[in-house]
Amino acid sequence: DVLYPCVGFILGLGSPAGAFILRFWLAAPLLKSLWLRSELSYNLVFYLYMGIGTVTAFVIFGYSLGVLSEGQRVHNKNLRRRVDELRIKSVTDGLTGVFSHAYLQENLQLEIQRSRRHARALSVMILDLDDFKKVNDTHGHLFGDRVLKEVAETVNMNVRQEDVFGRYGGEEFMVIMPAADMATAQRVAERVRRAVARAAIVDRRVGFQASGEPVHMTVSIGLASLADSPEDDGLALIHRADRCLYRAKKLGKNRVCS
Repeated sequence: DVLYPCVGFILGLGSPAGAFILRFWLAAPLLKSLWLRSELSYNLVFYLYMGIGTVTAFVIFGYSLGVLSEGQRVHNKNLRRRVDELRIKSVTDGLTGVFSHAYLQENLQLEIQRSRRHARALSVMILDLDDFKKVNDTHGHLFGDRVLKEVAETVNMNVRQEDVFGRYGGEEFMVIMPAADMATAQRVAERVRRAVARAAIVDRRVGFQASGEPVHMTVSIGLASLADSPEDDGLALIHRADRCLYRAKKLGKNRVCS
């Protein structure tokens, strides 16, 4: 904010100083000392008036320009922050904060192309919360939302750093696992399953019959690997993982099927 008025002050001061220097330079060489005394005697008030006027004008102009520039800078900063927020919202699930269904679909297609190009493994994990409807019926949907968030956090902490984790829909989640063969995917899936089963979520809201009692959730997990069917596209790979998830449910839940 101070920079523009300072620049205006210097520019304003340069106007009378420049006029004086130019007139001194144009004066006859032999009469410069005489011209200098005469000029200061007769035109000192003019130079003072010119200096005060131009300095004031340039300082005001510099201040106004600084205010406009700072306002534009703040506007651009807010605009960039808003764009970033909208970009994040467009690829994340509003409730759990993990990636959205649309982003998972887009990312899976890219990972399939990358896997084929570099001849590397790719696996997909689909997991579903067991008996989630009972939680909503017993504790209400607000507590059900909290369960989804905490399960999502637990899963996110137990997948690999390079994995892409998101909410596929409802109480169903998906993990895209680049460079993971079936053996690796099974190890990660078992780690996730055990971590979710160990977690205890407590409903502490006053007035509920189940208040204070810990809720233990389990997940059923289905796995599919691109190596098992190299020609699969994203939908076919998801369909195979979904069939394995259905089998895990049929076999008693809280298990991994591939």
